[in-house]
Amino acid sequence: MQLPFILASIACSLAWADGGEAAAAAKKPAGSRKLGLNIQVQGGGWGNARKESIETVLNGVAEALLSQMPGKLAAPIIVTHTDGPPVALYGRGAQGEYRIRLHARGENWHLYAYEFAHELCHVLSNFDEHVASGTEPTRYNQWFEETLCETASLFTLKSLAQAWEVAPPAPEWAEEAKTLRRFFDVLIAEGHRQLPPQAPLASWLQDNERALRDDPYLRQKNEVLANLLLPLFDSNPENWQALAYLNLDPADARSSLRSFLNHWYHNAPLEHRALVVSVLDLLSLADVVPPAPVAAGLSASAR
Repeated sequence: MQLPFILASIACSLAWADGGEAAAAAKKPAGSRKLGLNIQVQGGGWGNARKESIETVLNGVAEALLSQMPGKLAAPIIVTHTDGPPVALYGRGAQGEYRIRLHARGENWHLYAYEFAHELCHVLSNFDEHVASGTEPTRYNQWFEETLCETASLFTLKSLAQAWEVAPPAPEWAEEAKTLRRFFDVLIAEGHRQLPPQAPLASWLQDNERALRDDPYLRQKNEVLANLLLPLFDSNPENWQALAYLNLDPADARSSLRSFLNHWYHNAPLEHRALVVSVLDLLSLADVVPPAPVAAGLSASAR
């Protein structure tokens, strides 16, 4: 992908006073209040974009993903600008806030949506679950998380376009739905995102997994699989709830992809395992999931 489309993480912490929190909550869109979210855009570097307008877009993104995960994020999300790649910072701020930096500036609302969805996906998928001292660890399966977060960006662009076509947050946002949809259409159709004809995904994975484990930011490779994962979430948006059970095993950072997905399957509750099984099927790895152990005193027929 070319640079205006780069993605990645978070920045800048501020003390969180009760009075400031209440004031910010009063200004938040109804959707974000309903979800218990508090997203604050802070600092400079945004060009001619008003912070309140940026927050409108970011709250729309959060609603698209978090409406499927109520109560997931109680802490504030502090968003600041960066001249580098977008990033969700490891480690929270002094008051427990999540910290995200975005590269978008000006009134390029489609880029804010694209970047923030990616970084928010990292937060939702427990990307810093086993991180010590705020330093970036070696995570050999991070490429799969990066791929899921690209899928989250695609899903959000499409979902936000559909929502704002019908019910924009204010009349002036109705036209932005067309831009969001056009941007989605451009991304999804990019040639590098398509598997070569007659090339099974299992072969693609075998050819590319080693390189991805060494460098999770091989975007053009991430984006091939992201396109293929998107229908799993388009058909059932509740599948985003399964993100909450990713990266929970301490061994995930250095395990094989097979073990990583196996841990995801067993950490997820029964109602979310179907998504993981669909991913395993897509990657031709479905045979790696062993049956769940039978609880003590419970016969197989009683399960």
